Parts: sequence; C-alpha cells; structure tokens
Amino acid sequence: MNKQEYFNKFAEKLSLSTEEVEFEYKNIFEDEQNIHKDLGEEQQEQRALQRLALLYKKQLRSPAIGFEGFIIGMSDCVDTTLRQKREAIELFRTDPQTAISEGITDEEGTPLDTRKEWGEGRQNPKYGKPLPENNFLRNIWGIATSKTSEPKFFSMVLSGQKATDDTIPLFKPVRFMAIDKGDKLNASTFTNFVIDEKLELPNFVELIERYAGIQKMSEIEKYHDINKDDFNRLAITIGDISSLNLEPTAYGSRVMSLEDSEASLEDLDAKGITCWIPERIILDFAEGSRILVVGRTAQGKKKDEQSNPTDELGDVTLNVYGLYAIPEFKISLPDEIKEITEESLDIE
Repeated sequence: MNKQEYFNKFAEKLSLSTEEVEFEYKNIFEDEQNIHKDLGEEQQEQRALQRLALLYKKQLRSPAIGFEGFIIGMSDCVDTTLRQKREAIELFRTDPQTAISEGITDEEGTPLDTRKEWGEGRQNPKYGKPLPENNFLRNIWGIATSKTSEPKFFSMVLSGQKATDDTIPLFKPVRFMAIDKGDKLNASTFTNFVIDEKLELPNFVELIERYAGIQKMSEIEKYHDINKDDFNRLAITIGDISSLNLEPTAYGSRVMSLEDSEASLEDLDAKGITCWIPERIILDFAEGSRILVVGRTAQGKKKDEQSNPTDELGDVTLNVYGLYAIPEFKISLPDEIKEITEESLDIE
C-alpha cells in the first residue's frame, strides 16, 4: 500500500479530510528528519507513517473529532483555587475551630475541596480532599466546522496546562480536535490549535455576523444592562480607533478608544468605548483602523475630582478577548513603533 492509500484509509476511518491527514503526516515527517538524521529518507517516511498510525489508533479511543475554523477570542487564564485557598487560610488563622469543623481546612490548616457536587449534579470525587496546587481555566470562542457539520459558533473551556497557553492563534485558520457538544465543544487531550494557511475560509467578518452576531456600538450599553449578571457575557462589535496607547498601564493593559464613525460624523461629542487590551494580544494596526472587537463588557463607578469612586455608574467598557483589523480599512503601525515580538527580534 502506498502512502496516499494510507492517507485515504486513515481519513475514512477517522472522518477526516485527506488534507488533514497529510498535514499531520508532514509534521511528523519533519520531526523524524530532525530526530533521526541517520536514517535514510525512505526509512524516515516509513517511521512517520508508523507514528501517524499510532497517533490515530489512540485518537480512535477518544470521542474527539476533527474541526477546522478560527478562534475569535480567549479570556484571561484564571486559577480558580487561589481565592478558595486564600479565604480558607485566613479562616483557619482567625477561627481554626470553624475552619476544621466545616471541612474548609484540615487540622494542619490545609485548604480542602468543599464542593460536594459538580454543577450538573455529579458527585465530586475530590470532595474533602486537599485543593490542588492550581486549577487553571480559560474560555475560548470561535467558529468551526467538522466533516459532518455546518459551520457554527462555539465556546470551549480549556483547563490545566492548555489553559495557560497565551499563544493560541486568534483569527488564523486552524485545525483542531474536540468533542462535539452542540454549541459547546469540549477539549480533549488531542486539542491543539494548529495553523493551516491552506484552509480556505470565507470572510471572517461575514462568518461572525452570520453565526455569532455583531452588535452595533450604540447597542453595547443596552447589551451590558441585559447581560451584566452573566459572567460569560461576550460582546462583538466593529468600530474605528481614535486613540491607541501602546504603553501598558500598571496592570499591563493597553488602552484603546473605539468610535462609531457614523455617529461621529453627526456629532463629534458622540460617546466612544474604552477598550482594555491585554499584553498577550499583538497589535499590528494603528489609529484610524477599523477593527472588530471581541470582549467582555464591564461597568465601574464614576470617580470624583479626587479619584474616589462615587455612587454613579460610569461608562461601559470592554475587556478585550480578541481583535481583528478589517483588511480593507487597516492602517499598519509605522516600523519605528511596531510592537516587539519574538519574530521581529530574529533570535536564533
């Protein structure tokens, strides 16, 4: 059986396209060339095929299937045990008897897992046991399709070390494995987002408009009022950048002002939206660009002249999860002020 016949066989068995199989094989073959340089090319190819078969055999035991699409945003990585541990340790310090009797800590002051059940009613097998060192979680959102499904907007929760990865590619064509749960995709041990520039995806903005929806900037405040109690609220809007400060704040965010260009034509005092951009998002566009913004709405209190919070609500802002400069309206950053990236440093 020749190589292409194996590709076709694997693709049929795993409900993948032959292009996905070839892409996986290529990555393994390149790895073989690096780690087994003493082998001839024919032997390297054979070994790559064998490793590919082993990989797919393992995947067949998993309910995960292949998807292709793009990620539009990812939240901050959160360690859910930090607050639990901090509060448990403080209670043990001030009232050890209560901490122990209520199962919040053990006799040594070690914080314990106090959740008897998971959200869906399943018993928590770790109830009453010491909390793990860390429990990292991160939400991501995207649009993807499998071999057997139409494109759809999805959310996914990453956990463990996968959640700590700040380099998940945004607005890039990617292939990945996941467990299909309708409007949610569950991550598996095989979930890795691999960029594949050969994927021919339709216009990003059109796909988002069709499958996720885009709010007008004038609707963001109303959206926040309706969804402010939903921790996982997600707003998607389009606007023009009136100001962009690349200098991080004390908390590491860059500040961007987003404007409604149509409203600004009629009223130069029209309200814009302040966006807080985390360090992980690389900025490759300048003021004046039109961009699509994905983020979580927030609203604090207004401050008085002494910077003390008042009882009056402030403007709705956006904590940015993803940015996409619309190509036909993008203005590139001048070379002298472009952000420093690992690629631009050209370090070997």
